[in-house]
Amino acid sequence: MPQPCPCGSGKELETCCGPAVEGTVWPETAEALMRSRYAAYAMQRYDWLLESTHPDYREGISLERLAEQGKDVHWLRLEIVDCQNDKPLGKNGEYYDVVDFCAYYELDGIPRQLGERSFFARKDDRIYYVDGVPLQRQAYRRPAPKVGRNDACPCGSGKKYKKCCGALERA
Repeated sequence: MPQPCPCGSGKELETCCGPAVEGTVWPETAEALMRSRYAAYAMQRYDWLLESTHPDYREGISLERLAEQGKDVHWLRLEIVDCQNDKPLGKNGEYYDVVDFCAYYELDGIPRQLGERSFFARKDDRIYYVDGVPLQRQAYRRPAPKVGRNDACPCGSGKKYKKCCGALERA
């Protein structure tokens, strides 16, 4: 029976991220690489995570460390928020592809969320993961100050809000 790809593309694993995770195909875009890396986390295929990390940025990464970090994590879904290609971000004029994503997972029975802006660079005609920075969720900001029912109406009539503009909103 066909297995759906963990990346959430709606495709079967064998036609989506499976070939990349198995090492038979290299993703051509940063988004495809990001999806395959998520699938590798979900399938506990840490060898692909190490292989798809840029060779210049592998220091401190090991299969044992990745396996330890992934222990007891149950990956739920991936949401790609934004993709940008060829962003001039490097100090020496390097260009990077950028993928913003949210990954949802469960650890110790508690649902959690990881948001990251990931950077990808090319080397020898392949795209690799370089690094990432956390994305912070934006707090909801009310467009105007909240007016209580018994506060003076902001229109300047001198009446209580509930007897003035508030009454019009309820009608």
